[in-house]
Amino acid sequence: MRLNATRNYLTVTDPLTNTTIKVPIHPTLNYIPASSFTQIRIKPTTPPGVTESDTVPVRLYDPGFRNTVVCRSKVSQVDGKNGKLYYRGYDVASLCENSNYLEVAYLLIHGNLPNKAQYEKWTTNIMTHTYLHTEMEKQMSTFRYDAHPMGILIATTASLSTFHPDANPALRGDGLYMKPKVAPGKETPDDLAKIHAAQEIRSKAYYRILGKLPTIAANAYRHRIGRPYNHPMPGSRDYAENLLFMLDRLNEPNYKPDPRLVKILNKMFILNAEHGSNCSTVTMRHLASSGVDPYTALSGAAGALFGERKSTAVIGMLKQIGKVENIQVFLSLVKRKQTIVSGPNGTLVASSSNRTPTGGRPTQPTRLQGFGHRIYKTHDPRVKIAKELALELFEIFGKGPLGELAIALEEATLSDEWFSRRNLFPNIDYWCAIVFHTMGFPADMFPVLMCVPRAAGFIAHWEESIDDPEFKIFRPRQIFVGENERSLKDGSRDVPAVQTTPAPALDKLTEKSLPSAAKKRMSTLMMNPDAKIMEFAGLIEKTQRSIDALSISEEEPSGEASIEVGCRPPELLACKNVFRGEEGRRKRALADLKELLAKQQELMLAQQELAKQKAALDERNAALEAAAAASSGSSGGLSPAGNGKKEPDLLAGSKSPRVMDTKKL
Repeated sequence: MRLNATRNYLTVTDPLTNTTIKVPIHPTLNYIPASSFTQIRIKPTTPPGVTESDTVPVRLYDPGFRNTVVCRSKVSQVDGKNGKLYYRGYDVASLCENSNYLEVAYLLIHGNLPNKAQYEKWTTNIMTHTYLHTEMEKQMSTFRYDAHPMGILIATTASLSTFHPDANPALRGDGLYMKPKVAPGKETPDDLAKIHAAQEIRSKAYYRILGKLPTIAANAYRHRIGRPYNHPMPGSRDYAENLLFMLDRLNEPNYKPDPRLVKILNKMFILNAEHGSNCSTVTMRHLASSGVDPYTALSGAAGALFGERKSTAVIGMLKQIGKVENIQVFLSLVKRKQTIVSGPNGTLVASSSNRTPTGGRPTQPTRLQGFGHRIYKTHDPRVKIAKELALELFEIFGKGPLGELAIALEEATLSDEWFSRRNLFPNIDYWCAIVFHTMGFPADMFPVLMCVPRAAGFIAHWEESIDDPEFKIFRPRQIFVGENERSLKDGSRDVPAVQTTPAPALDKLTEKSLPSAAKKRMSTLMMNPDAKIMEFAGLIEKTQRSIDALSISEEEPSGEASIEVGCRPPELLACKNVFRGEEGRRKRALADLKELLAKQQELMLAQQELAKQKAALDERNAALEAAAAASSGSSGGLSPAGNGKKEPDLLAGSKSPRVMDTKKL
């Protein structure tokens, strides 16, 4: 491989085939397209080729994406070499000092800091979307008493899309959030209308996510401690203040969070709002590439923040160390990659067993949690700010045993050449854990408190991803190393042969799978044909209303803005919102509905005919019962044989398999 510095390309030669390719290097961004290497083809090995001439393209193997670029982004810059972090060009330290979280959220999503009017509109829209649907609150209350708050947040965030079906591309159409990929200044009027419609529905989703996520987080915390949920703070314009109110208010009539804690939490939220293409952010982009709604994508990204090597593990490590006197022993055992356990009198010793105390999975070497970073080769720029916030909290609440231990552990690690040589400096998880612990939060709330502010960064990357001109679904390759094709022959396995049994009737399977309420309803419909006819009539009426609404939507004059909303039927309003600017889709929906109406009417006629036949059969059965009753009255209610036994009731409609055959009597 040879670099041509003047022409910005690599020359790659395959010595086996003497194939030479030119791989272009981007002139300003210094990357090469991986697809260029598909020009080099080699013979397949696993699985082998079918013929001698079979070839496959060369693939680039990069586990963990250590040297793989999956996007071009303007959202943030992580300068690992110099230990700097920028949000849209602004140093994060400067933003912490001069901005609040909602300003930074606007910056990340829209690219610039808001002016006064933009900030007022942005804040108002977010803070008016803080309430949850009452059914969502009921749903959250059904989690177990000991459910992890992060699990509650992930599940509830995913369910947001079910409360807003108008925002789900799977229901409304793939192009719901998409803007036309046209160059600026070359948009047609139709393109501009689609851009405006997409931006409107995007903005509503952003307001809902940013507004409701703190409420979900607060409810998860209150659920954990067994207290009723609080509604959002009336009249609050501060994001962190509203969250602290919902977390901590008991029954005080005029409760207001401590302004010092509000300020500290705002800065912590800014520090955690965004951090480039980390695991959770790439998860957000990966899900966005599938076209899924932002609520579902965000819940998946939140799951990536729920890993074991996060700030929660820092508190566990400090508790294991226990006291300052154990720090040097702990660090020496970490260097030797041993598993550390508690010894006598609060000391630390290396484990003598390679199994967990319960005899489960093999033990792993104890890690120094909260130290080191894959990108930063020097100090994490967020650590200095987070440590300063922790020291402010120590002035308010006191250090406590873990605070003293955290400071001593950092000093011991930084002064140890073994750790500094390996770039093992404190990262943001370390001091986030100390800040949140000092504020009185349990360790299982740490990922929740880091996920709430990260929503702004997730949204920024989600929007940037779907607006990328090179937008494609993520589909990385894999290297197959499993078994090649194998045959399955009779007698080649030791397991018993598969027994072929007749499949149960479909109606029996359906009956077993239906919930009890549905069974009861079906039973009622089967026993009462009139009820089924009424059900068909209701379905036909609903379909007809939808057809009428679509037809009215087509005929409505262009001056529709002058018509008062209250004068419109709700179906028409829904149709206008759903099919705005999409006349072709409206016509297809209208045709489908008309076809559905015809089928419903056909089924209705068939059901009415069945009802007539059943009525005639019931009338005939009633006559037979009357004749049988008259006959039994003349014989004293005994059988014709006179043996003292009552005649069996053959017309009772029993489904028992033991019903008697009339020919045998």
